[in-house]
Amino acid sequence: MDVQTRALPGTEDLVAGRRRARVALAACILLCLVGLGISWDLTRVWVMSRTDPDYHSFCAVSEAMNCETVALSNWSSNLGAPNSIWAMAGYVFAIVLAGLAASRKRDALGFGLLVLLGCGFVVVSMGLLFVMHAMIGSMCILCLALDLVNASLLAFAIVASRAVGSGTLGAIVSDIAVLVRRPLFGLILVMTGVALLGSAWAVGHQVARKTGASAAGFASLVPKTVEQNGPACVAGASTESSGPSMGISPDGHQWIGAANPVVEVQEFTDYQCPHCRRAHMMVRRLLATAGSKVRVYHRHLPLDQACNPSIGQPFHGRACELSRVALCAGRQGRFWEMSDLLFQQADEIREKDLSAKELAGRLELDQDAFLCCLDEAATKEAVARDVAEAGSLGIKGTPAFVIGGTVYYGKIPAEALEAAGITVQ
Repeated sequence: MDVQTRALPGTEDLVAGRRRARVALAACILLCLVGLGISWDLTRVWVMSRTDPDYHSFCAVSEAMNCETVALSNWSSNLGAPNSIWAMAGYVFAIVLAGLAASRKRDALGFGLLVLLGCGFVVVSMGLLFVMHAMIGSMCILCLALDLVNASLLAFAIVASRAVGSGTLGAIVSDIAVLVRRPLFGLILVMTGVALLGSAWAVGHQVARKTGASAAGFASLVPKTVEQNGPACVAGASTESSGPSMGISPDGHQWIGAANPVVEVQEFTDYQCPHCRRAHMMVRRLLATAGSKVRVYHRHLPLDQACNPSIGQPFHGRACELSRVALCAGRQGRFWEMSDLLFQQADEIREKDLSAKELAGRLELDQDAFLCCLDEAATKEAVARDVAEAGSLGIKGTPAFVIGGTVYYGKIPAEALEAAGITVQ
């Protein structure tokens, strides 16, 4: 009788522990489902920010808190697939492990592995937090929500492992021992993880191709040479090239597109503005289909207090300098190549703080002529004239497009082109 009395509390504790473990595992599964939903929305932001200039996410609150800025960064994808799709694969695998742990009565396989996976999630979260803060300079609300999900997932996985009585470390050791004893089962588990990662890679690449996220979108339309403008510091004449027509207007503005345009567009842009980068790609796609009717003039509107008096505090700290870099590349017949380079490599330029001289080296420009032009008063005045004209037109931000005296933000509207008989595909 005494033996039964002493054994009963132990049995009750075991049953209660298994119940707590199941509740914790159910919480883990629920968190994974929430993570899948957030990751899906992040994927939508990733796609829309690259394909729809009118799109503005609810979490694009400011420059410092902007999901779109993060999504447009090179850090938002790995191995050619968006990070959010990789995350989906991870959450599905976590659900598999949680379900495995909840379904077994003798071998508590899954508890330790779920803890290890949760640790991996948290490490990745910390790394991406550092990237957003130090590299991108903007935080993503949805990403922060995923960080909270990951931390909570790890916490509940630890609670579940302790509830079964073996402790967190014991659960990890137990899972490893089970996999050693049952290598076939371990192989099936590994192959499940590999299949999920492979699926994420395949889907991610398909998404990236559909959004035209690769740099090839730039390269296919980069003019190799442009018409020469001839002030001081010129390093020689350029030659004619195939591809879109291009040149310099009588008032000194670089243009690309139709030699005899039906529609002329003034594009006011900033090389450090992620939305300008997106708009730039849209313009290039437009010129690929309507380049015989549309001409686009590049105008500089750096949101940088160094040359823009309307900017009252530090914002895009190198935007004025990068405008001069493009202008001076234009002196050597390489404006459009440099313009594309500045947009395409915007993340690398910011992260590595590439100097103007290093950028000129990327295009093998004449360094002496380039540096001479960079400090010329005429170069600074050219940027200042564009800034002043933008002010006179009432332009408040970038990218901005002026067609027939009307200002449009974000993209060239289809109705403005269709009014001129140009069909937008």
